[in-house]
Amino acid sequence: MAQGRPKAAPKRPKAAAAAAARATRGPRKGGRTIAPKKLRVIQQQKLKKRLEVGIRMRIERETVQRAQGGLPKKLALVTAPAPAKDKA
Repeated sequence: MAQGRPKAAPKRPKAAAAAAARATRGPRKGGRTIAPKKLRVIQQQKLKKRLEVGIRMRIERETVQRAQGGLPKKLALVTAPAPAKDKA
């Protein structure tokens, strides 16, 4: 029977341990966007997004104008604060 203390397993450097933990973590939850390889597709997506935003803003503006036209006092809208763009 062995006498004395058992030897401790050698410890890995922190960077190697973190890399190993990251590798064994598995797939992450949530949607992922795969970047298209064609520039034309990217441009089409940007144009579509810009048009959708413009249409939605116009509809909201028209709805507010119609609502204000029929009310005796001014309509106050509560809007969400715009997200900071420099935190990218």
